Amino acid sequence: MVYTDKEKNDIAWQEYSKLNVGKDVLIGKGKQERRIGYVSEIFGRPPEKDMVTSPQDLEARFLGDISGLNGYIVTDKEITQETRPEDVHEVTILFEGSEAKFDQNFMGALRDWGLTDAPTALQISMAKRLGIKTGKTSQLDAASKEVKAAMDRYPNARFKFYAHSLGGLNIQSSLGSLEDKYLDRIDGAYIYEAPNLYPQLSDAEKKQVDKIKYKIFNFIDKRDLVTWEHSEEGNEGVVGTLVRIDSKDAGGFIKQHMWGGYDYKAGYLNVKEESLDDYRLARIKQTKEQLQLKKQALESWKKSGLSGSDLISMDTIQAMGIVESLKEFALIASDYILAVCDFGIADIKGTWETLLASCRSTVSGTRCTESDIINALAQIGATKETIEMNRITELEKIKKDTLKIKESIFSLSTDMAKGIATVIGTDVALASQLQLQW
Repeated sequence: MVYTDKEKNDIAWQEYSKLNVGKDVLIGKGKQERRIGYVSEIFGRPPEKDMVTSPQDLEARFLGDISGLNGYIVTDKEITQETRPEDVHEVTILFEGSEAKFDQNFMGALRDWGLTDAPTALQISMAKRLGIKTGKTSQLDAASKEVKAAMDRYPNARFKFYAHSLGGLNIQSSLGSLEDKYLDRIDGAYIYEAPNLYPQLSDAEKKQVDKIKYKIFNFIDKRDLVTWEHSEEGNEGVVGTLVRIDSKDAGGFIKQHMWGGYDYKAGYLNVKEESLDDYRLARIKQTKEQLQLKKQALESWKKSGLSGSDLISMDTIQAMGIVESLKEFALIASDYILAVCDFGIADIKGTWETLLASCRSTVSGTRCTESDIINALAQIGATKETIEMNRITELEKIKKDTLKIKESIFSLSTDMAKGIATVIGTDVALASQLQLQW
């Protein structure tokens, strides 16, 4: 599904809800209501009786329980005796932030703040400022084990992650612990108002999170004191793409921390100017990858044919609905990518001349020539190519690739629709039950 920034924020809010296994997770109201999926597991509790378990699963869940790890595993299908984990195609993992109510849950708050937040804050500062690294806290270690266990338990699913505050630390730690085969199955991770764990990660862990930097969105409001050890500018030395919010004053520490400063227009977040380029580029790379995955699914679907012992049964209306939904997704996603690329290209054009003009003004009245200015800029890596041309070339290539993928999806969708019609026309028995792989 395609979600707006506001809807992603609403999904992350669900981590603070009190949900039970089997409960459907919803966002929006009335006609705007959307189902994210069903709660299949809850961190800190034993797996349900009908779940596939292993000693590793039980160890991860036990460690999560004693360390105060909270959150949910949400699946696109409700797990039953008939629907098994291997039937799940989409998993959303929600990590809850710190327990704030000492009067209602003293031990939970103590484990979060005393045994995780405070030690991790000290570890991050020591790692960044002194270069001294120590081991992770038990909750971060438990989260890493839980994520890997979940990805093994749902082997055919793609994963999304949402988390706030302490939960964001859990995501950063978890993603760094994953091997490439797991990273390939991640569609996106959305981290809100969390400290920067990157300095505390090992070199191997940094390498892993850097591989999917464009799929991790690290949102911070600088008015929120919890978002410590993030740089004032740039996008390096952080897990994912750092998105600085152009926030409003929420009128208090707690409100500011709980997304109170976030401001949306038509469902999309106001982002500070210095983060816009990185944010847009990461989003179009992520969306382009989703288009490519849809194309591959259609190609596999078409190649496998319309029968087989392991195929999923669905009627013709469902089959055509999937074909049309894929075309709709391709249209929306590709139009978004093209629009953002066009905006980016227009925004970038002329930046080199603007920079030169600024430099000319600065050295006005001196003996510096145009050549002197250009040579001085080149010494710090600022050339027309690095400032302007390389970025435009990258965006133009993304546009070209996107159009090719869009055309392929439309062509494959048309072929599949024709194939469905042909099969139904030659075999009346399939009119009520058409077998398709999905």
